[in-house]
Order: sequence, then C-alpha cells, then structure tokens
Amino acid sequence: MKPCTNANPTLQQRYYNYRLSRARMVTEGAFGQLKGRWRVLLRRCECSQENTKKAALACVVLHNICLEKGDTITREMDLAIDPKTGNRRDRATIRELLQMRACEKTPDTNTRARLIR
Repeated sequence: MKPCTNANPTLQQRYYNYRLSRARMVTEGAFGQLKGRWRVLLRRCECSQENTKKAALACVVLHNICLEKGDTITREMDLAIDPKTGNRRDRATIRELLQMRACEKTPDTNTRARLIR
C-alpha cells in the first residue's frame, strides 16, 4: 500500500497516511524481531521468490511456536530495543540495523487511488 502524495491532503488522506505509517512501523518492528531470532534473514536470499516466501513464513511460524513455548527473544537480540540503554529505538535506527535501503517511489497505478485524489 502506498501513502497519498497530495500536496494538500484531505483529512481522510492524512488519517490514511498516519495509519499506514503506524502499520509499517509495527511491521518493521516485527521483522526486526524475526531477524534477531533467525539470523538467516540477515543475509541476501539467493533462492527463488517462492522459496523466499516459504522461508520467511517458516521463520514466522517457528517464531510463534517459540513464543507459545515461552522461549522469548533476549533483549540483546531484539533490534527494536537498544541493549545499552533499554530504550526503544526509532524507526530510522531500526531500518539502518536491518540494512534496509531506500527505494525509489513508484508511480501509483491504482485507478481507485487516483480517483480519491
């Protein structure tokens, strides 16, 4: 999903952008926890797109099993928390630790989204 990019967004568009941003932060934090527990996710995947999806889903399932069994991730492994201070890290720091690179903006091809603007 993409945020609305109007120069003068309506109230609904600002609310949508805010909610989308919050959802992305939750997703980035969750993936940070996965990368902390499953180090295989730190490397570039050389396999097919289908196998990459399967590997990521396997990590999610195994992570959930670990949580159910009480095997929690240590604070040192949790990328969302700074182990030195114990404070939550900001989004930019987490993105840097995850080695996420900035992506170019892609043109919006969703007809319905264009009609909203």
